[in-house]
Amino acid sequence: MKRRASLQWFRVGVFVGVLAVVAVMAGISLAWAEERDDGNVGGGDGFSNHSLKGYYGFNSSYGALVASGPNQPVVPALPFASMGRIFFDGEGGCIVSSIGNVNGQSIPSTSTSCVYSVNPDGTGTSEAVFPGTPIADPVPIAFVITDGGNEFRAVVTKFIVGTFTARRQ
Repeated sequence: MKRRASLQWFRVGVFVGVLAVVAVMAGISLAWAEERDDGNVGGGDGFSNHSLKGYYGFNSSYGALVASGPNQPVVPALPFASMGRIFFDGEGGCIVSSIGNVNGQSIPSTSTSCVYSVNPDGTGTSEAVFPGTPIADPVPIAFVITDGGNEFRAVVTKFIVGTFTARRQ
């Protein structure tokens, strides 16, 4: 009789232990899915414009500046690189300050208008206008947020053949 009671308590103990493990794992999963302080959700969904709020420093590697409009004469692409700082306001507005090197000539610039949009999966787009530079139209980029919002990687989708990485300052 004692042996049967001990076996029954053993089974109850194993069952309670399994339930405890399941509860802990469920708690970890729920904690992972809850919104973090930066507005992102652990699984990669739930990004928003607020996810990029703040200042980012960036640099581009070697790229090429191409003709900026349909009525422009065909010219060879000019070598291009840049570095600078971007401020995102968390609501879809931004400011870009940079220094570019176009074909060996330094061109400082600050955007007069800049907007961005972040999709729930962490991808997004932005465009900025830089008066006084070789590109009069808005310069569009596509990006993806990485490192939990501390970094994003971007590609310029018109006028410049090049990519850049920006890190939260």
